[in-house]
Amino acid sequence: MLTVSAVVVFVLAEAGLIWKGGLKFWHAAICNIAALYLAATSMGPSLYGGLENAANMLSQIRF
Repeated sequence: MLTVSAVVVFVLAEAGLIWKGGLKFWHAAICNIAALYLAATSMGPSLYGGLENAANMLSQIRF
Protein backbone atom coordinates (compact mmCIF):
# COMPACT_ATOMS: atom_id res chain seq x y z
CA MET A 1 0.00 0.00 0.00
CA LEU A 2 1.37 3.40 -0.95
CA THR A 3 1.61 6.14 1.59
CA VAL A 4 -0.17 9.43 1.01
CA SER A 5 3.08 11.25 0.28
CA ALA A 6 3.98 8.82 -2.51
CA VAL A 7 0.52 9.20 -4.01
CA VAL A 8 0.89 12.99 -3.93
CA VAL A 9 4.25 12.75 -5.70
CA PHE A 10 2.78 10.47 -8.38
CA VAL A 11 -0.21 12.77 -8.90
CA LEU A 12 2.02 15.83 -9.24
CA ALA A 13 4.31 14.04 -11.69
CA GLU A 14 1.32 12.88 -13.70
CA ALA A 15 -0.22 16.36 -13.71
CA GLY A 16 3.07 17.79 -14.96
CA LEU A 17 3.23 15.23 -17.74
CA ILE A 18 -0.35 15.99 -18.75
CA TRP A 19 0.20 19.74 -18.61
CA LYS A 20 3.67 20.08 -20.19
CA GLY A 21 4.61 16.64 -21.47
CA GLY A 22 1.74 16.01 -23.83
CA LEU A 23 0.38 13.02 -21.94
CA LYS A 24 -3.28 12.51 -22.72
CA PHE A 25 -5.62 12.37 -19.74
CA TRP A 26 -7.21 9.11 -20.78
CA HIS A 27 -3.78 7.45 -21.14
CA ALA A 28 -2.99 8.48 -17.57
CA ALA A 29 -6.38 7.19 -16.39
CA ILE A 30 -5.78 3.78 -17.98
CA CYS A 31 -2.33 3.57 -16.35
CA ASN A 32 -3.83 4.48 -12.97
CA ILE A 33 -6.49 1.79 -13.29
CA ALA A 34 -3.86 -0.78 -14.28
CA ALA A 35 -1.67 0.23 -11.32
CA LEU A 36 -4.56 -0.11 -8.88
CA TYR A 37 -5.40 -3.51 -10.32
CA LEU A 38 -1.79 -4.70 -9.96
CA ALA A 39 -1.60 -3.40 -6.39
CA ALA A 40 -4.68 -5.47 -5.50
CA THR A 41 -3.17 -8.71 -6.83
CA SER A 42 -0.63 -10.98 -5.17
CA MET A 43 2.06 -8.95 -6.95
CA GLY A 44 1.25 -5.91 -4.76
CA PRO A 45 3.73 -6.66 -1.96
CA SER A 46 6.52 -7.17 -4.50
CA LEU A 47 5.73 -3.86 -6.15
CA TYR A 48 5.67 -2.14 -2.77
CA GLY A 49 9.04 -3.66 -1.90
CA GLY A 50 10.51 -2.47 -5.18
CA LEU A 51 9.24 1.05 -4.64
CA GLU A 52 10.56 1.04 -1.09
CA ASN A 53 14.00 -0.14 -2.25
CA ALA A 54 14.07 2.52 -4.97
CA ALA A 55 13.17 5.21 -2.43
CA ASN A 56 15.91 3.98 -0.08
CA MET A 57 18.42 4.01 -2.91
CA LEU A 58 17.46 7.56 -3.89
CA SER A 59 17.66 8.73 -0.29
CA GLN A 60 21.29 7.57 -0.13
CA ILE A 61 22.35 10.05 -2.86
CA ARG A 62 24.20 13.02 -1.42
CA PHE A 63 24.27 16.27 -3.36
